[in-house]
Amino acid sequence: MRVLVIGGEGQLGRDILTALDGEDVDAPGHGALDVTDEAAVSGYVEDARPDVVVNTSAYHDVAKCEAEPDTSFSVNTLGPRNLARACRRAGARFIHMSTDYVFDGMKGAPYTEDDTPRPLMVYGASKLAGEHLARLEWDKTFIVRTTGLFGRNPCRAKPGGRNFIETMLHFGRERGEVKVVDDQRCCPTYTPDLAAQIVGLARGDAPPGLYNAVTPPGCSWYELAQLIFEITGDKVKVVPVGSDAFPAPFRRPADSRLANDALGRAGILVMRSVGEAVREYLETHRESLAGRGACPSF
Repeated sequence: MRVLVIGGEGQLGRDILTALDGEDVDAPGHGALDVTDEAAVSGYVEDARPDVVVNTSAYHDVAKCEAEPDTSFSVNTLGPRNLARACRRAGARFIHMSTDYVFDGMKGAPYTEDDTPRPLMVYGASKLAGEHLARLEWDKTFIVRTTGLFGRNPCRAKPGGRNFIETMLHFGRERGEVKVVDDQRCCPTYTPDLAAQIVGLARGDAPPGLYNAVTPPGCSWYELAQLIFEITGDKVKVVPVGSDAFPAPFRRPADSRLANDALGRAGILVMRSVGEAVREYLETHRESLAGRGACPSF
């Protein structure tokens, strides 16, 4: 199987490349392929002749998306359209990553693939539009929605590349206390498990369509912080605060948990629980955490 991975230098993309060990993989860097350039995308896919294209690229600094909507829609909407169109011409399956931020967070329960989206910010709107255009262009498109990524690779959109767990460890050790919002819930998702799930879709015979792929069952950021320090044994005071303690120029969904219903129905669900995922992450990546100033002491 020949796989073209767009965004292979990113937090999730690098784990997908690891999970694709043994396959024929091409992963052009950001400078090698601009997804907003339709002619360039068409020519690259035609030359690469992939069986599957996986797109993890996105303009996902949510605050910048609000300030730069043209760029957000160019990357997050026209980019997947261009890739889907090229995949149709090449006869390649297309797997496109999307987000929980397509929802408004008002349901009060995990969202399934059948729920109607209602984004609250430019980022979510641009990602939702990208989903629609990709599926409109090519009927062999898989949309995979996920949320709250953490893993061994740095996130280029976050300060210092730190994910939430690393940030908690860093400030917990530095201050002995962290303030964490308790009125926002999602499904913090472990990127190695998500990568395995995506590769399962690429290698399997599940039908194209919309899939949620998250680490269940979901929690607040406050609950996740408590879990982190429970596992590490650090004596850090975790203080619950409202989201108004950290003002932002956009509205976040209060409860954007997702349910992995479609993967379950297809019989290919591999996502582990958040407790299992966080423990493995902390136990197996001490060296990389130390390199980013967040070494667990347990």
